[in-house]
Amino acid sequence: MTILVVEDDPSILTLIERLLTAKGHAVLTANDPDDAAFVIAEHGTAPDLLLTDIILPGRTGLEYAQALKTTYPSLKVVFMTGWAHRAPAASRTGLGPVLRKPFTAQELYEAVEG
Repeated sequence: MTILVVEDDPSILTLIERLLTAKGHAVLTANDPDDAAFVIAEHGTAPDLLLTDIILPGRTGLEYAQALKTTYPSLKVVFMTGWAHRAPAASRTGLGPVLRKPFTAQELYEAVEG
């Protein structure tokens, strides 16, 4: 599975990339939605799953997920947040589950592969 990870914290982005790559996934990484557009274009095909932080520079992960889902209707989405009060709004979108930071490797795998 090809997974696009959008996360503005470089250490979290690197950790997630390592964990998902170790499980055999192709991982595309971006720091924000604008960077993600270039990453997708460079890759040449749509990702199977978007794993995005809710709070990002520029626009939110919610806004980005909704826009990307319009372009790629079959895209699966998983949100991440360290702000517990942001999780309900993401859940209400119906786009996908919300991982609350910090999460374990097992929780990550279950959200992505579930």
